[in-house]
Amino acid sequence: MPIHLPPVSRRSFLHGLAVGGASLAWPGLRAAAAEEQAPYIALLSDVHIAADPTKVVHKEAFNMTENLRAAVADILAQPTPPATVAVLGDLAFNQGLPGDYAQFLKLIDPLRERGLSVHLTMGNHDEREPIKDALKSRAETGVEGRFATVFESLGVRLVMLDSLIKIGHVEGELGEVQRDWLKKTLDERPDATTVVMLHHDPSPTLDPPAKGRLQDTKALYEILEPRKQVKALVFGHSHVWSLKKREDLHLVNLPAVAYHFATPQPLGWCRLEPGRDGGGATIEPRCVAGDRTLHGRRFDLPWRGA
Repeated sequence: MPIHLPPVSRRSFLHGLAVGGASLAWPGLRAAAAEEQAPYIALLSDVHIAADPTKVVHKEAFNMTENLRAAVADILAQPTPPATVAVLGDLAFNQGLPGDYAQFLKLIDPLRERGLSVHLTMGNHDEREPIKDALKSRAETGVEGRFATVFESLGVRLVMLDSLIKIGHVEGELGEVQRDWLKKTLDERPDATTVVMLHHDPSPTLDPPAKGRLQDTKALYEILEPRKQVKALVFGHSHVWSLKKREDLHLVNLPAVAYHFATPQPLGWCRLEPGRDGGGATIEPRCVAGDRTLHGRRFDLPWRGA
């Protein structure tokens, strides 16, 4: 059951088609609009929105609502809109309360009003039932009981996984059923450039996995590493920005939007720009708070070979 939030009006929906945010249900229209697509995908993670928009955390008094509002404003201020937007979990502040999701949806409405589709998955501070109720969503395709889905944008196949075990459980896990779905999904399109996204960061140790990280990291790598169409694994959870590689697979840890922990870190979103030649991408942190030294800096992500 994926969470895809379409644009909010017929007019903006047609605009979304023109910039590449259309649903897979409209392949003909997507093909016709391909030349007009925006050159990037907007990626966010760890927004931690509370029902109370004045709520702040930590000694730096981070205001999560203001940070997400600033990130949305920066996305909308770009010379061209993104093709689509993905938010990789921890949508709610702490306990996945209905009021948190109502405030989150209010804050991202300007994106949808601009004609953008927004895709969501779960983090360890989220609850599936309250957000389903808030969205009035219904089960579609994917993995039963998980918000796992696949969609395409800018010539890249984007697979979003759901690593939530249960609310308040810091560790993440995909589970055997979702991993089987992932294998099947990847094998359906072995020649399609693919980026896999989820909330939890992979464990630096595989056996045993580290506390607080993705507990089936080893099994995930066993799926991704031989399937060379997967060029990058993108995640959040740690509230730390980093670019690493596992052999030739990119590991992209998105910065948080909401707040950082002890170490100063950028807070904001990232532009992922697939190259038109299909040979790689660039990623650019857009910093709205925290450490801004990386704001606007572009990092190359050369794709591994097939």
